[in-house]
Amino acid sequence: MTRTKPAASAIIGALTATLVAAAGCAGQSGTPAPAEPTPPAASMRIDKPAKLLGTWTESVNRGFHEQAEQNMGNFKKLLSSEANSAMGTAYVQAEEVYSREHGLHIPGDDQRVILISAVSGRITDPTAALDKTFAGLPKVTDVAPIQPGPLGGMAGCGTGPGGASTSVNVCVWSDQHTLGMVTFVGFAKTDDPQGVFSRIRAELEQPAR
Repeated sequence: MTRTKPAASAIIGALTATLVAAAGCAGQSGTPAPAEPTPPAASMRIDKPAKLLGTWTESVNRGFHEQAEQNMGNFKKLLSSEANSAMGTAYVQAEEVYSREHGLHIPGDDQRVILISAVSGRITDPTAALDKTFAGLPKVTDVAPIQPGPLGGMAGCGTGPGGASTSVNVCVWSDQHTLGMVTFVGFAKTDDPQGVFSRIRAELEQPAR
């Protein structure tokens, strides 16, 4: 399948314009309600996979990392305690290369990028944390609840403005121990970003050691 090849700077620009600070925002109506209760599990932590989904490698694009780390910092402000783990990074399916003509770029047709921002600690009100996160994303539309998966809590996904040729899907989860956001850039509907989101969360959220 041939994919449109937007410049990395255009993708970063779309994300920067969309993903604004979440901390301190008032909740908004229509955000997801809990799909199933958070299990009474031990404290959880966020672990960064060396390979996401088995084959995706961590991006070396500093712009992607800075955006993910900024969102991670905002999530720390929504915790009721100090964070005991956190991550803000990005993954790509095709390895990035550098050239004088194009700078750092992803060669080939597969231009998909996954940004991840997540923290763990104590979250007194997971519903409020989820509401504040989506309230801090004013350009993310069509937010709807999705099943959070076996880890429980609540989750929702929406669509961000990625331009005419680049789709942006934003999924957020919240429970008593973790808060995280996965942003899919350049994913087609057939890529099933919501289904991939559940797999990614399962790889990130682990029992505290």
